Amino acid sequence: MVFDIRPVAWMMLALWSVTALGASPQVIRRVVGDIQYFTGREADPDFHILDLYLPEGESNLPLIFFVHGGAWRSGDKSPEGLVNFIDLFLSRRMAVASINYRLYPGAKHPAQIQDVARAFAWIYQNAAHYGIDPDNIFIAGHSAGGHLVSLLALDPIYLKKEGLSPDRIKGVITISGMYDLVNVYRVGSGPDIREQVFGKDRESLGEASPALKVRNAAPNTPPFLITYVNNDLFGFDEQAKTFYSLLLNHNRPAHLVKLPARDHNNVVATIGKQVPIRDLNGTPIVQVEDLLGPAMVGFVKNVQDGSFIRSFHAVWPEGGPRAVPAMASPQMRMIKDIQYYQGTGADPKLNALDLYLPEGKTHFPLLFHVHGGRWRVGDKNLDTLVTVLGRLGWGIASTNYRLSPAIKHPTHVQDVARAFAWVYENASRYGIDRERIVINGHSAGGHLVALLALDTQYLKAEGVPPGAIKGVIPASGIYDLEAWPEPGQIPTGLEKGFGTDPAILAQASPQNYLNSSAPPFLITFTDNDLYLLPEQAYRFYSGFLKQGLTAYLVQIPDRYHCCPISYMSGFGQPPIALADDIVAVEWVRFLTEVVGPTEEIMAKGSHN
Repeated sequence: MVFDIRPVAWMMLALWSVTALGASPQVIRRVVGDIQYFTGREADPDFHILDLYLPEGESNLPLIFFVHGGAWRSGDKSPEGLVNFIDLFLSRRMAVASINYRLYPGAKHPAQIQDVARAFAWIYQNAAHYGIDPDNIFIAGHSAGGHLVSLLALDPIYLKKEGLSPDRIKGVITISGMYDLVNVYRVGSGPDIREQVFGKDRESLGEASPALKVRNAAPNTPPFLITYVNNDLFGFDEQAKTFYSLLLNHNRPAHLVKLPARDHNNVVATIGKQVPIRDLNGTPIVQVEDLLGPAMVGFVKNVQDGSFIRSFHAVWPEGGPRAVPAMASPQMRMIKDIQYYQGTGADPKLNALDLYLPEGKTHFPLLFHVHGGRWRVGDKNLDTLVTVLGRLGWGIASTNYRLSPAIKHPTHVQDVARAFAWVYENASRYGIDRERIVINGHSAGGHLVALLALDTQYLKAEGVPPGAIKGVIPASGIYDLEAWPEPGQIPTGLEKGFGTDPAILAQASPQNYLNSSAPPFLITFTDNDLYLLPEQAYRFYSGFLKQGLTAYLVQIPDRYHCCPISYMSGFGQPPIALADDIVAVEWVRFLTEVVGPTEEIMAKGSHN
């Protein structure tokens, strides 16, 4: 099909101020507006138009193709509310296209999706004229736009009419979309917009449902980033989780991201901005950073370099989560109860660690794990982490440490430092590459690994050089002890472990030691975490961003802080709640980023 690139209503150059996500301060952009992408018999100059935003002087540009929401009956391509989205990608030398399409009541299905296909085809066919790489086009949509881009990627009939196929799409980003038009729980009365646009019968609704296209989706279906917000429209969270599970179970690469402190309407407009969480009186409790922008940027990068596909297949076998129980256990050599400290006050049980080493391998990376338990209970025994990471060629060290009330701070972290030092010093004996060690801890363990990585005095006292820790994964940790009014028994674990002196609490708080030499952090917390632990994570993550440090924040859907539905019991496993696991893939991606991929992970790149 031949397209006319001449119908352009206006064009301008602008000095575009970019501040999102630490972007460069100014980018010269070229804006080409109101391009008519369809001029056929049914063409409407108000709806068959798109705008292009291009970094000036660049070529071979990746492009983000954005489709607005509005319940298929309202909305517009204009940058009002979209400005931060455009900022985000322009600052990374990527082009953005934003399109209009026909709306109800002037048009019903399939007019909307046909228009989206026409606009995509126009961009693809005319890419070279605007310096765009036609093989590097991502599609994104919000709300109804999320539905439309998903349908475009999963049902080939629409692009086929334009002479293309869905494999021309590099990746799909959905923001609070709807994927199953059949199974929707309505709230309130009045006309049902689904029935008005798509028809009342199940067959018509099913024909327009991306979720019902997954079963027959082609093997080269583009990867998906599915996002939804904490305060989404009724049922949209279930739509996202179910759609994610369908893609996983049909071996189609996808990832799910939950966005805290946003609602359905402001999620795009608040890209790159802080949003407050307020108490019942309207008083701000904490400012929450944007996670949509980093998720989209990371998705684009990881799809382009192949790590998105590798990480997905590293965790999920053919058949998805349902096939995990049938997988063979990794061959691991276990060395139990190694006593890492024999000095004053040593406890043979508590000053001990376990090693899990991949059989027949050398120079492998290692995860150093620290258990939780409010600094007063817990044990080094592991199961799921060893299974998942062992399959991927990782070794694991899991340590005990002395517990309160028998001891107080700083003994916990001193013991963890001693255990780490023992592993670091003895790494070569066990085939461990000591230049590829990442540390992880849950709850109190999250506090301890964060403190160990940021307050360098503890490792320095053990003779460990700076930079020995390559990455840190604290899960549901405590980072500001003064600001955590621990719920539960009295005296609390905090009081038993640290006392009540504000100076001691400050001295033991990881957030007070953020510095330019901090290793990268992957900070996680759960939907149903302990009191104020999400707020601890929000503030800690903000501290990294303010200092320009590398950190990622992940909210884990449908998991609790602890047993039986914790992040660990569902790590890379079949669902134990409504949402399939997301954290195993986040870990694999982070571990690969900070210490490089193992041979086992690299082998997953050809699995598509």
